[in-house]
Amino acid sequence: MKDLLQFFTFLIIAYKTMGAVEVIYARVGDNIDLNLKQLPQTFYVRWFLDKDNGHELASINHVGGKSIDPGDIWSGRLSITPNILTIKNIRDEDFRTFVCRMSDNSNTHNSKKFILIKVNVSMNEAQPLVPGDDLSLNCNLTTEWKPAIYWKNPTGRNLSISSLVRKKAESQDNGEWTCVVTNNGKQNMFRFSVSVVDFSSTSKSLYTSTNLPLTVPFVISPNDFMKQILSKIENVEWVFIPKTSFIQKTIFSISLRNGQLKNLDPHRGLRCENFTTHGNFSLHKKLSREEDRGTYNCSITFNNGFILSRTVHVEVLQIIPSPATELISGYHLNLSCSTGGPLDTNVKVKWFPPKTSSLANTKLTSGHLIIQKVSTEDSGRWRCELGLEPGPGQNRSTLTSAVIALKIEPVLTVWMLVTICGAAVILILLLILAFILFRRRQRKMRQLRHRLCQCKNPKPKGFYKA
Repeated sequence: MKDLLQFFTFLIIAYKTMGAVEVIYARVGDNIDLNLKQLPQTFYVRWFLDKDNGHELASINHVGGKSIDPGDIWSGRLSITPNILTIKNIRDEDFRTFVCRMSDNSNTHNSKKFILIKVNVSMNEAQPLVPGDDLSLNCNLTTEWKPAIYWKNPTGRNLSISSLVRKKAESQDNGEWTCVVTNNGKQNMFRFSVSVVDFSSTSKSLYTSTNLPLTVPFVISPNDFMKQILSKIENVEWVFIPKTSFIQKTIFSISLRNGQLKNLDPHRGLRCENFTTHGNFSLHKKLSREEDRGTYNCSITFNNGFILSRTVHVEVLQIIPSPATELISGYHLNLSCSTGGPLDTNVKVKWFPPKTSSLANTKLTSGHLIIQKVSTEDSGRWRCELGLEPGPGQNRSTLTSAVIALKIEPVLTVWMLVTICGAAVILILLLILAFILFRRRQRKMRQLRHRLCQCKNPKPKGFYKA
């Protein structure tokens, strides 16, 4: 009864698959699976090339028997399981017909054909492209069959049904394009990478502080092709607009014809490193300053007339103490933590006082901090941090932070006592010295009068009567 049930099951499978043909689309170098999907419990599977009973590639059965063509052509490229024949690293000569014959104990058999169709995906132009160059993508098949073909661009948008794409390259064309071949409702996707030069997609807002170095990022992507596009660059220019002004100033410029980099604003202390190797056009400075706040722009002009441009807004965080960082206990102190203008709504301030401060456990979120009377406990490092407010289930992310050191002395310090005592001692010594000088002067005067009066009978001068 069991054998009869297996026989009918196999007949159903044979009926469904008899004479079945499955078309598989692939490219040279792909790995493919020829999948049978269903098999009877007692099965004998044999794989042939081109036709039934042609050259046998592999076989497998339900009792564990297995064999694979040991020839050099297929060595290391074939593997078999009961349902699947896998062919690795497809070659040009592999695009042909593969036939599978299935049988059971009753010697009833059926076959299934797999036809491999070669897909060619190519681009006419050499990579990388610069914006404005021609972009031509082609997806064609080596067969008379005409399945539906269309393209998806890197953003995932479907283009019109066509095997050919012709357009002017744009920055958003950089990435993976997909050729979609549709046959009997089944989609076969073939990806093709296109490299279009663009500035890397880093944030257009940069936060730093007066305690940190400044790096304004202008990096070309993909940067490993920089040497190939050097001949396409006419000139590069870096421009700065201060936050407190609308006056635009060119700070660097270079013409690739003469290769000379001109520093047109040297007092800013910015430097630009050699970009010809890795496509790094970034500006650098050892330490950020208040005057570095503003908008920086780097523009690259190509010989096709296209200008690739990127803008970065730089915010420099600064802590300003009033009246000073060194105070005597009991004085009033204002601390201002600011970028020189209003912050974005999702950017918040947070203070971190020294652990010894009485405000250490207080939540301080205002950009302007007032301490009515400072004490020696407030001495130490005060840190002001800018961060993005977290969304649901997210942590707060830090943008930048600034640090200032306060030194608060007690009302009477040891040095103050030493100074007062020293001044008192000096005053006393001066008084003693003045007294001694005064006494010496008096003594000298007495000695002088005594010398003048030593004559016993002095004669008066002038005329007188006898």
